[in-house]
Amino acid sequence: MLVQNFNTLKGANTNVSPFLMPEGTAVVLNGCNPTYKLGALIKDLGYSRVSTQIENSKSITGLFNFRQVPGTEKMLATVNDADGDDDTQLFYKTAAGAWTEIAGAEATWNGYEDINVEMENFIGYCFFVGHGDTDGFLPVGSLTGTTWSDAVNVTNMPGAKYIKRYRDRLYLGNCDSAGTAYPYRVYFSSVPSAGAITWTVASDFIDVDYSEQITGLGENWDRLVIFTEYSAYTYNQEQKKKVWDIGCSNHRTIRTQGEYMFWANRDGVWLSVSGGYPQNIAGNVIDFFRNGTPNNFFAELIDEEYILYVGDVTVNGVAYSNTELIFNIPTQTWRWRENTDNMTIFARFNDSGKLRRYMGDDDGNVWDKSKYTDTSLVYTDTTVSGTGVSIAANFELAPMFLGDVSFNKRIKEIHAFAERAGGLKLKYRVVDKNSRALTEYIELGELTQYVSTFDVETEGGVLLQVAGSEYGSNPFWSFFGFAMDVEKQSDILN
Repeated sequence: MLVQNFNTLKGANTNVSPFLMPEGTAVVLNGCNPTYKLGALIKDLGYSRVSTQIENSKSITGLFNFRQVPGTEKMLATVNDADGDDDTQLFYKTAAGAWTEIAGAEATWNGYEDINVEMENFIGYCFFVGHGDTDGFLPVGSLTGTTWSDAVNVTNMPGAKYIKRYRDRLYLGNCDSAGTAYPYRVYFSSVPSAGAITWTVASDFIDVDYSEQITGLGENWDRLVIFTEYSAYTYNQEQKKKVWDIGCSNHRTIRTQGEYMFWANRDGVWLSVSGGYPQNIAGNVIDFFRNGTPNNFFAELIDEEYILYVGDVTVNGVAYSNTELIFNIPTQTWRWRENTDNMTIFARFNDSGKLRRYMGDDDGNVWDKSKYTDTSLVYTDTTVSGTGVSIAANFELAPMFLGDVSFNKRIKEIHAFAERAGGLKLKYRVVDKNSRALTEYIELGELTQYVSTFDVETEGGVLLQVAGSEYGSNPFWSFFGFAMDVEKQSDILN
């Protein structure tokens, strides 16, 4: 009897017993992509450094694609000063240029470090706000071209943790005005006049809840969405109303695409479609939220995938480091990936019409995530001048039911199918009706060609589970699945 398994279309599921896992799911899907080519598990690509290291041993605290006018854009990054002056620095980079400091920002931000800096495009300027646990609210500023100002369009502008453009105004959430904190308040600018905006703090604000601080701002469906940790409100410049008792843990997890808005909290990842009541889509990977620290999560949305960074977390007894969860929108599936570096922020960058994922880390670097469509693919992490760190990838597929449970089966051979499979190694384990438990994994061997055949030496069973792993820097492999020659071995006694 020939038994086949070529289905990996349902992604990862850590939240169900191995004996109840649906066909096509995986217990582990780390560094493997089942969505780029449907029907194949493809090893993830690596990332390379964008220009040079900005500051050694200093975290990237802000990262933003400043699109000033069509055809004029640059990447902005903020980082602590390396000289120990407790300052926050601002750097910019064009597509072909190197990281260059904008010195005026450091003068404004003298004495402020470890600040989460938020930025927003509006009327040809980039506007800056931010906050740190120790130094408090960052002095505001604006940038056009490479010209910094702490006055142009920001006179009387409150400090804030969050900033968002909605319609024809800028909105600031969780604010500080003249030294008084208003964690529940949203201030807004004037409508632009003659290319400029003003701020009237005495009247231009709305309050959402005096007992909860604002934790994030979003914009979609022609509405401003204001989040606290426990609730969400919408505002249309005329009416404010509470819409959901579902909050957001971190502003940097809020991402939108078309009719979709995503965000994360302690209960998972929430998705609202066209402003409808949110649905929790993280059930298959909920253990990453139960065991993680949602207040530190951040995300980006690119190429129809929502990428949520959850850092170091232990799931089902396995410790994962520098981990990102990836939700593929078209297939509605999850997977994850461990990075070599500890990331601190994600951002999109428009490179000649193609969106790229830039990633800031805790060592003053910004990395460019490689894509399968790139002319020159990157097969390692931390890639600088062509060399880098090998990528670890492993998967553990759902157990396969081998048929009638009234008798044990013996697997004679397993035929594995893969493309460019150098380095990928498979292993397997079985379960029978009497033991009711999975055995230890047994090595099968390394895949070296399109079809690799392995003889199997094991006791009979009625369920079989296959796993694979590889650590290296070879071109990415594609694993299509496997087929087994199965024969009856013995009856099972009840």
